[in-house]
Amino acid sequence: MVEYSTLVEPVKLVAAILYSSESELKAAYSKLEAIFSKIDYQGEPFPFEESDYYQPEMGEGLFRKMISFDELVSPGFLADAKHLTHYIEEELAEDGFRKINIDTGYLDMFKFVLASFKSRSNKIYLGKNIWADMILYFESATYQPFIWSFPDFKSGKYNKDLIAIRNRFKQQLKTWLINEKVEDKKYYIWCGRCFNWLEPPVS
Repeated sequence: MVEYSTLVEPVKLVAAILYSSESELKAAYSKLEAIFSKIDYQGEPFPFEESDYYQPEMGEGLFRKMISFDELVSPGFLADAKHLTHYIEEELAEDGFRKINIDTGYLDMFKFVLASFKSRSNKIYLGKNIWADMILYFESATYQPFIWSFPDFKSGKYNKDLIAIRNRFKQQLKTWLINEKVEDKKYYIWCGRCFNWLEPPVS
């Protein structure tokens, strides 16, 4: 009989926020922290110039920045997180037009994933009408795009921020492993790519 590990590694909850006004961004921060946990990283704001898709609804002069939240979550929480951030978008909307767009996702040691309401050939269904879209993978000390990745993510301009978030997550994950007193040998071996200091427990 094949044995499977039941251990589910937590992930780092991340959001890519599209906005034009600092006051609207602060309002979104307040609501996000009330739902998830405190924001532990704020990336650099970059002009969103790769597409005019959002301009009819949100206007011109848009910026996008990456943020992350302090508390780690299960990867299975992504679908719920997407719905919760959608509610925030609706709460902050004016006359039916969004002022904030929150792309919810998570980061682990190997990849960066965003949640989506739309199906596509590269997306995996999570449940609750939400799909997982793997946007980037980590290799050769940086994030690499896929052929389907959004143009702004393909550009690599968010990589510095995502690497900083990943470094924070790496330290948190080490603490989680210690606190959970993980004793699964297969899990330690699987983690070898991430933590060269880990050794499997002695039988």
